[in-house]
Amino acid sequence: MLGSIIGDIVGSRFEFHNIKTKDFSLFGENCCFTDDTILTCAVADYLISKQPIDETLRKWALKYKNRTYENGKIAAFGAGFMQWVDTGISVNASSNGCVMRISPLFHTAQDRQYLFAKSDEITKITHNHPDSFNAVHAYLETGFLIQDYTPIDQIKEIIGNKYQYNLYQSVDDIRPNYNRFYVQCKNSVPQAIICALNAQSYEDALRNAVSLGGDSDTLACMAGGIAELRFKIPSDIIKTAKTYLDNDIINLIERFYTGRGK
Repeated sequence: MLGSIIGDIVGSRFEFHNIKTKDFSLFGENCCFTDDTILTCAVADYLISKQPIDETLRKWALKYKNRTYENGKIAAFGAGFMQWVDTGISVNASSNGCVMRISPLFHTAQDRQYLFAKSDEITKITHNHPDSFNAVHAYLETGFLIQDYTPIDQIKEIIGNKYQYNLYQSVDDIRPNYNRFYVQCKNSVPQAIICALNAQSYEDALRNAVSLGGDSDTLACMAGGIAELRFKIPSDIIKTAKTYLDNDIINLIERFYTGRGK
Protein backbone atom coordinates (compact mmCIF):
# COMPACT_ATOMS: atom_id res chain seq x y z
CA MET A 1 0.00 0.00 0.00
CA LEU A 2 2.65 2.52 1.03
CA GLY A 3 4.71 1.45 -1.98
CA SER A 4 1.83 2.42 -4.26
CA ILE A 5 1.26 5.76 -2.55
CA ILE A 6 4.91 6.74 -2.82
CA GLY A 7 4.92 5.74 -6.48
CA ASP A 8 1.91 7.94 -7.09
CA ILE A 9 3.63 10.93 -5.47
CA VAL A 10 6.89 10.39 -7.37
CA GLY A 11 5.13 10.00 -10.73
CA SER A 12 2.62 12.81 -10.23
CA ARG A 13 4.66 15.67 -11.64
CA PHE A 14 5.45 13.72 -14.81
CA GLU A 15 1.88 12.62 -15.63
CA PHE A 16 1.39 15.32 -18.26
CA HIS A 17 5.07 16.15 -18.65
CA ASN A 18 6.58 12.78 -19.50
CA ILE A 19 10.28 12.08 -19.42
CA LYS A 20 12.11 9.18 -21.05
CA THR A 21 14.96 8.75 -18.62
CA LYS A 22 15.56 7.22 -15.19
CA ASP A 23 17.77 10.14 -14.25
CA PHE A 24 15.54 12.54 -12.30
CA SER A 25 15.05 13.80 -8.76
CA LEU A 26 12.69 11.45 -6.98
CA PHE A 27 10.72 14.25 -5.31
CA GLY A 28 10.07 17.85 -6.28
CA GLU A 29 7.90 20.83 -5.45
CA ASN A 30 5.31 19.82 -8.04
CA CYS A 31 4.78 16.38 -6.52
CA CYS A 32 1.48 15.57 -4.84
CA PHE A 33 -0.74 12.61 -4.08
CA THR A 34 -3.51 12.03 -6.61
CA ASP A 35 -6.71 10.03 -6.94
CA ASP A 36 -4.52 6.90 -7.01
CA THR A 37 -3.51 7.48 -3.38
CA ILE A 38 -6.99 8.55 -2.32
CA LEU A 39 -8.66 5.42 -3.65
CA THR A 40 -5.88 3.17 -2.38
CA CYS A 41 -6.69 4.60 1.05
CA ALA A 42 -10.37 3.96 0.42
CA VAL A 43 -9.69 0.27 -0.20
CA ALA A 44 -7.52 0.09 2.92
CA ASP A 45 -10.26 1.82 4.92
CA TYR A 46 -12.78 -0.70 3.60
CA LEU A 47 -10.59 -3.59 4.73
CA ILE A 48 -10.20 -2.05 8.18
CA SER A 49 -13.74 -0.82 8.78
CA LYS A 50 -15.65 -3.65 7.07
CA GLN A 51 -18.08 -1.01 5.80
CA PRO A 52 -19.53 -1.51 2.28
CA ILE A 53 -16.95 -0.87 -0.43
CA ASP A 54 -19.25 1.38 -2.47
CA GLU A 55 -19.89 3.64 0.53
CA THR A 56 -16.20 3.77 1.39
CA LEU A 57 -15.03 4.61 -2.13
CA ARG A 58 -17.68 7.32 -2.39
CA LYS A 59 -16.76 8.75 1.03
CA TRP A 60 -13.10 9.17 0.13
CA ALA A 61 -13.87 10.53 -3.34
CA LEU A 62 -16.26 13.16 -2.04
CA LYS A 63 -13.86 14.13 0.74
CA TYR A 64 -11.09 14.96 -1.73
CA LYS A 65 -13.15 15.96 -4.76
CA ASN A 66 -11.59 19.03 -6.38
CA ARG A 67 -9.22 19.54 -3.45
CA THR A 68 -6.56 22.12 -4.33
CA TYR A 69 -3.00 21.45 -3.16
CA GLU A 70 -0.40 24.03 -2.19
CA ASN A 71 1.19 23.71 -5.62
CA GLY A 72 -2.13 24.56 -7.29
CA LYS A 73 -2.96 21.08 -8.53
CA ILE A 74 -6.45 19.68 -8.11
CA ALA A 75 -7.24 16.14 -6.91
CA ALA A 76 -9.09 15.20 -10.07
CA PHE A 77 -10.83 11.85 -10.51
CA GLY A 78 -11.68 10.17 -13.81
CA ALA A 79 -14.95 11.21 -15.42
CA GLY A 80 -16.28 7.67 -15.45
CA PHE A 81 -15.51 7.16 -11.79
CA MET A 82 -17.19 10.42 -10.82
CA GLN A 83 -20.20 9.43 -12.88
CA TRP A 84 -20.47 6.38 -10.64
CA VAL A 85 -19.94 8.51 -7.50
CA ASP A 86 -22.73 10.86 -8.54
CA THR A 87 -25.23 8.32 -9.91
CA GLY A 88 -24.36 4.94 -8.42
CA ILE A 89 -24.64 3.42 -11.88
CA SER A 90 -21.94 0.81 -12.56
CA VAL A 91 -19.45 1.69 -15.28
CA ASN A 92 -18.27 -0.93 -17.76
CA ALA A 93 -14.75 0.50 -17.55
CA SER A 94 -11.44 -1.14 -18.40
CA SER A 95 -9.21 1.73 -17.30
CA ASN A 96 -6.25 1.82 -14.92
CA GLY A 97 -8.34 2.75 -11.91
CA CYS A 98 -9.26 -0.86 -11.24
CA VAL A 99 -5.63 -1.74 -10.42
CA MET A 100 -4.06 1.44 -9.03
CA ARG A 101 -6.17 1.20 -5.84
CA ILE A 102 -5.94 -2.54 -5.15
CA SER A 103 -2.52 -2.98 -3.47
CA PRO A 104 -3.87 -3.06 0.14
CA LEU A 105 -5.08 -6.56 -0.65
CA PHE A 106 -1.46 -7.73 -0.85
CA HIS A 107 -1.23 -7.29 2.91
CA THR A 108 -4.42 -9.15 3.81
CA ALA A 109 -4.49 -12.16 1.51
CA GLN A 110 -4.18 -15.75 2.65
CA ASP A 111 -4.68 -17.45 -0.71
CA ARG A 112 -5.53 -16.73 -4.33
CA GLN A 113 -9.21 -17.51 -3.85
CA TYR A 114 -9.50 -14.81 -1.19
CA LEU A 115 -7.57 -12.36 -3.35
CA PHE A 116 -9.75 -12.89 -6.38
CA ALA A 117 -13.07 -12.92 -4.52
CA LYS A 118 -12.28 -9.77 -2.58
CA SER A 119 -10.84 -7.96 -5.59
CA ASP A 120 -13.87 -8.86 -7.71
CA GLU A 121 -16.11 -7.32 -5.06
CA ILE A 122 -14.07 -4.11 -5.21
CA THR A 123 -13.62 -4.04 -8.98
CA LYS A 124 -17.09 -4.81 -10.28
CA ILE A 125 -18.84 -1.72 -8.99
CA THR A 126 -16.78 0.65 -11.15
CA HIS A 127 -14.85 -1.52 -13.65
CA ASN A 128 -17.19 -4.29 -14.69
CA HIS A 129 -15.25 -5.30 -17.80
CA PRO A 130 -13.37 -8.57 -18.55
CA ASP A 131 -10.10 -6.70 -19.14
CA SER A 132 -10.37 -5.12 -15.70
CA PHE A 133 -10.84 -8.42 -13.89
CA ASN A 134 -8.00 -9.94 -15.91
CA ALA A 135 -5.66 -7.06 -15.04
CA VAL A 136 -6.54 -7.03 -11.35
CA HIS A 137 -6.07 -10.79 -11.06
CA ALA A 138 -2.74 -10.66 -12.93
CA TYR A 139 -1.49 -7.86 -10.70
CA LEU A 140 -2.54 -9.52 -7.46
CA GLU A 141 -1.28 -12.96 -8.43
CA THR A 142 2.09 -11.43 -9.29
CA GLY A 143 2.27 -10.07 -5.77
CA PHE A 144 1.07 -13.35 -4.29
CA LEU A 145 3.81 -15.26 -6.12
CA ILE A 146 6.45 -12.78 -4.93
CA GLN A 147 5.32 -13.26 -1.35
CA ASP A 148 5.49 -17.02 -1.95
CA TYR A 149 9.17 -16.60 -2.97
CA THR A 150 8.56 -17.73 -6.54
CA PRO A 151 11.57 -16.98 -8.79
CA ILE A 152 11.09 -13.95 -11.03
CA ASP A 153 11.47 -15.92 -14.27
CA GLN A 154 8.76 -18.32 -13.13
CA ILE A 155 6.47 -15.44 -12.25
CA LYS A 156 6.88 -14.02 -15.74
CA GLU A 157 6.04 -17.40 -17.26
CA ILE A 158 3.05 -18.09 -15.01
CA ILE A 159 1.47 -14.63 -15.28
CA GLY A 160 2.31 -14.26 -18.98
CA ASN A 161 0.71 -17.55 -19.96
CA LYS A 162 -2.31 -17.28 -17.68
CA TYR A 163 -3.23 -13.67 -18.45
CA GLN A 164 -1.82 -13.33 -21.97
CA TYR A 165 0.68 -10.63 -21.06
CA ASN A 166 4.11 -10.39 -22.64
CA LEU A 167 6.36 -10.02 -19.60
CA TYR A 168 9.59 -10.89 -21.36
CA GLN A 169 10.16 -7.37 -22.65
CA SER A 170 12.64 -5.19 -20.83
CA VAL A 171 11.95 -1.62 -19.74
CA ASP A 172 14.37 -0.48 -22.44
CA ASP A 173 12.39 -2.48 -25.02
CA ILE A 174 9.11 -0.81 -24.04
CA ARG A 175 10.23 2.79 -23.56
CA PRO A 176 10.84 3.96 -27.19
CA ASN A 177 7.36 3.05 -28.44
CA TYR A 178 5.41 3.77 -25.28
CA ASN A 179 4.40 7.20 -26.53
CA ARG A 180 0.76 7.70 -25.57
CA PHE A 181 -1.22 8.31 -22.40
CA TYR A 182 -2.58 4.78 -22.08
CA VAL A 183 -5.71 4.71 -19.92
CA GLN A 184 -6.66 1.09 -20.62
CA CYS A 185 -5.37 -1.36 -18.04
CA LYS A 186 -4.33 -3.89 -20.69
CA ASN A 187 -1.80 -1.32 -21.94
CA SER A 188 -0.49 -0.32 -18.50
CA VAL A 189 -0.59 -3.24 -16.09
CA PRO A 190 1.86 -5.54 -17.96
CA GLN A 191 4.30 -2.64 -18.24
CA ALA A 192 4.00 -1.81 -14.54
CA ILE A 193 4.59 -5.44 -13.62
CA ILE A 194 7.70 -5.51 -15.81
CA CYS A 195 8.99 -2.34 -14.13
CA ALA A 196 8.70 -4.02 -10.73
CA LEU A 197 9.98 -7.46 -11.71
CA ASN A 198 13.00 -6.08 -13.57
CA ALA A 199 13.97 -3.63 -10.83
CA GLN A 200 17.07 -3.83 -8.67
CA SER A 201 15.49 -1.94 -5.77
CA TYR A 202 12.25 -0.27 -4.74
CA GLU A 203 13.49 3.08 -6.03
CA ASP A 204 14.61 1.49 -9.30
CA ALA A 205 11.07 0.19 -9.87
CA LEU A 206 9.68 3.73 -9.62
CA ARG A 207 12.36 5.07 -11.95
CA ASN A 208 11.57 2.31 -14.46
CA ALA A 209 7.88 3.22 -14.41
CA VAL A 210 8.29 6.98 -14.68
CA SER A 211 10.80 6.59 -17.52
CA LEU A 212 8.22 4.89 -19.72
CA GLY A 213 6.04 8.02 -19.95
CA GLY A 214 2.29 7.63 -20.35
CA ASP A 215 0.16 7.67 -17.19
CA SER A 216 3.31 8.01 -15.11
CA ASP A 217 1.80 8.42 -11.64
CA THR A 218 -0.39 5.36 -12.09
CA LEU A 219 2.41 3.28 -13.62
CA ALA A 220 4.65 4.16 -10.66
CA CYS A 221 1.78 3.53 -8.25
CA MET A 222 1.20 0.04 -9.64
CA ALA A 223 4.89 -0.80 -9.93
CA GLY A 224 5.50 0.53 -6.42
CA GLY A 225 2.83 -1.70 -4.93
CA ILE A 226 4.57 -4.81 -6.25
CA ALA A 227 8.09 -3.51 -5.57
CA GLU A 228 7.19 -3.02 -1.91
CA LEU A 229 6.78 -6.78 -1.69
CA ARG A 230 10.23 -7.43 -3.19
CA PHE A 231 12.29 -4.75 -1.51
CA LYS A 232 12.43 -2.75 1.68
CA ILE A 233 11.37 0.85 1.09
CA PRO A 234 14.22 3.09 2.27
CA SER A 235 13.32 5.06 5.38
CA ASP A 236 14.42 8.37 3.85
CA ILE A 237 12.02 7.86 0.94
CA ILE A 238 9.16 7.12 3.34
CA LYS A 239 10.01 10.18 5.44
CA THR A 240 10.04 12.50 2.41
CA ALA A 241 6.89 11.03 0.91
CA LYS A 242 4.95 11.64 4.12
CA THR A 243 5.59 15.36 3.80
CA TYR A 244 3.25 15.33 0.80
CA LEU A 245 0.43 13.58 2.69
CA ASP A 246 -2.19 14.96 5.04
CA ASN A 247 -2.80 13.65 8.56
CA ASP A 248 -5.89 11.64 7.62
CA ILE A 249 -3.94 9.64 5.06
CA ILE A 250 -0.92 9.20 7.32
CA ASN A 251 -3.17 8.00 10.16
CA LEU A 252 -4.95 5.58 7.82
CA ILE A 253 -1.62 4.14 6.66
CA GLU A 254 -0.47 3.66 10.26
CA ARG A 255 -3.73 1.97 11.23
CA PHE A 256 -3.50 -0.35 8.26
CA TYR A 257 0.06 -1.44 8.93
CA THR A 258 -0.59 -2.14 12.61
CA GLY A 259 -2.63 -5.10 11.44
CA ARG A 260 -6.11 -3.69 11.50
CA GLY A 261 -6.42 -4.29 7.76
CA LYS A 262 -5.85 -8.03 8.26
